Amino acid sequence: MTKTTKRPEFVGEKSKVDFDQKTSIIIATVIFILTTSIFFGDQLFGDKFFWEDFLEYVYPTQNFAAVESSQGKIPFWNPYIFNGMPFVADLQVGFFYPLNRLMNFFIAEDGHLSVGALQFLVIFHFFIAQMAMFLLLRHIRVSLYGALIGAITYSFSMMIVCHVIHPMIVYHFAWFPLIFMLFKKAIDSGNIRAGVGGGLIFGFTMLSGHPQSSLYLGLLLGFYLIYRFIINFKSKFQFKLPSLVAPILTFVFAAAIFQVQFLMSGELAELSNRAEMTYEDSIEGSLAMSQLFQAVVPDLFGKVDGMGQNEFPFYMKISPTEDAPYYAYWETAYYFGLMALILGLLTLVYFLKERDIAFYLFIIIFGVLFALGPNGIIQGLFYNLPFFGQFRVPARMMFFVVFAFSILSAIGFDKLFFSNLANKFKKLLLVSAVPIFVLFLGLTGILTSMVDVPASYMPLAASNSLIGLFIIVVLLGLSYVTIKNNGALHFSGGLLVLLVFLDLYTVGGKFNDSPQSPAQAYELDNATLNLFQFQSPDNLFRVNTRSYNPPVMSFKRNQGYMDNIMTTEGYNPLVLKRVNPAVSDVNLIYDLLNVKYKIALDPQTRVPVFVENPTMFPRFWYVFDWDVVGENEVESFMKSNQIDYRKKVILEEQPKIARNLASNDSLLINIKCMEYSGNYQRYEVMNPEADFILVLSEIWYPAWKVFVDGMPAKLHKANYSLRAVEIPKGASKIEFRFASPSFAIGQWITLIALIIAIPLLFFKFSGNNKNE
Repeated sequence: MTKTTKRPEFVGEKSKVDFDQKTSIIIATVIFILTTSIFFGDQLFGDKFFWEDFLEYVYPTQNFAAVESSQGKIPFWNPYIFNGMPFVADLQVGFFYPLNRLMNFFIAEDGHLSVGALQFLVIFHFFIAQMAMFLLLRHIRVSLYGALIGAITYSFSMMIVCHVIHPMIVYHFAWFPLIFMLFKKAIDSGNIRAGVGGGLIFGFTMLSGHPQSSLYLGLLLGFYLIYRFIINFKSKFQFKLPSLVAPILTFVFAAAIFQVQFLMSGELAELSNRAEMTYEDSIEGSLAMSQLFQAVVPDLFGKVDGMGQNEFPFYMKISPTEDAPYYAYWETAYYFGLMALILGLLTLVYFLKERDIAFYLFIIIFGVLFALGPNGIIQGLFYNLPFFGQFRVPARMMFFVVFAFSILSAIGFDKLFFSNLANKFKKLLLVSAVPIFVLFLGLTGILTSMVDVPASYMPLAASNSLIGLFIIVVLLGLSYVTIKNNGALHFSGGLLVLLVFLDLYTVGGKFNDSPQSPAQAYELDNATLNLFQFQSPDNLFRVNTRSYNPPVMSFKRNQGYMDNIMTTEGYNPLVLKRVNPAVSDVNLIYDLLNVKYKIALDPQTRVPVFVENPTMFPRFWYVFDWDVVGENEVESFMKSNQIDYRKKVILEEQPKIARNLASNDSLLINIKCMEYSGNYQRYEVMNPEADFILVLSEIWYPAWKVFVDGMPAKLHKANYSLRAVEIPKGASKIEFRFASPSFAIGQWITLIALIIAIPLLFFKFSGNNKNE
């Protein structure tokens, strides 16, 4: 039998039964491998796949990143969706997140990223989340069983499970407990290495690509730092300099590591369709007051899953005449288990005055009030602060609640079984009263009528309530026996850990199961690939794969990423404002965009077919005439005037060459594309006997630099969204290079931060607490 040892004091009390550090980590590792494997067994060992945005956005995006990166490229520009747009600068790609780059080694024989490898990477972060929370809880001297309960509660809460389809959110939450542990250590002991280490991990986590999560996690750290300053000031504790510097280093190094991405992404954001967001936009995805009942009855409003065969689909009114969209289900789900709720309440009610408990209460209250959006006051105040007004879905702030209750439940377990609290079972029964009351309302159908859910949903709420009552009965029963007989602690602790997992598995275990394989969803036959795929620079064209009137879509929206097909379509939350020429005629838009094939409905069979576009413009052409229109007027000018774009271009700045239309009709200027890739294009001009404007059906972006015969030249905005270059008489070589000054500055900041940080991690500072 494994030798047991007593744990050090935790807020003045001692655990009676525990394991040494090495043994406890081994036990936790085995358990977390099992819980992760069981929870995602259908993906790891079965025939189910992640769905929704994982299928539509994450997989094709990571495929493009991995394929390009495996060839030694940094894909700054993506020419395959939305007529071309920045790729690496899109923060949600997470190109520089270190674990994403492991995908470079998992390119399958067909040239695509292995779906299994990408799914495994996401699943692996659930193991990281459990271990990170476990280490945090052990750091604050929680017992083995308490730490296991807290870690499982946190990692398989619906807040995290439902965002598997948004892995960048999962990655943030997975690492955060470890970041918080190091941050806390930096404050407690002035440990410089902990502050730097926490900053590095936080910085790399931010690179995974979800700025809203980065902002919220940074806010939580900031709140904790302020809380500790207030507490220490009130207790007249004098901070030493390292205790002030160390936690600030976490923010400094996190920000510095992030600069390789941040500066580029800021440039893209300014030119995107999300540069401005109204308050009404920002409250989309707020938590409804009635959804607070989901802490007890998780499926009160129905369910959504990847199988699409749910008897009780998500149903909630956001106004008397408007239903909530189906995706509001995963954006507002947060269930973290009944046992965690009750044990957390026990801690809050009876141990509020102990260290840090008040802080967890504060972030619970803050998280709920923020998540409620317009009904909670706080979100409206924060909307006016920098960055906060740029994001939707206030309900994501419920992460604060999940994080706090995960810690409080672990502490509550220890308090219940190891403390000297009088009448412990009676007090446990008292804090269980409210959840029990809500469960009885769910069981009788009263709760469904209270929240305006159809009466037909009552069986689902009743089923949830029965399971919930069973969990509470087991918790109360085991607690009573264990309190009376301490010898049963291993049995009770192990059973409660199992019960926590089963509760969360029952609620969320099937949410991510879909029968549709992403690899099969993007599979195209060879004839289609040969027709549409980019193969050489002397045959450049785009394909229109989607029509809105009538509604027709032949490929997946991000098919271009998968097979190097230059398309006018795509799926990305962030799109450039100027993605199409500003003309009213959709056919003229396709012409100017060099669309060779357009999607249409066969009038007889009513199935989608591709038809060739005989009026398309070439990928590049030349003109001798132009109009100059101001940036703010160009869109209306182009829509209100008939213009022959084969002979004239609309510019926004005056060119330096002189307009000469006298004899240009007789000139034959030959232009040829010699090289074409995402980051570089080269053209050769033959017989340029006069000055002219070269117009390209390529999207203008400030990071593109043009060189004419090796000399920098002006890259004009043309026809609202395209590029144009002045070509002087006699010129012969034109080069386009993607060279972002933002990236150049950002990479140096990040590199310098790493050069400074790495030695600091190994340097022993004399002021550090030896016990730390």
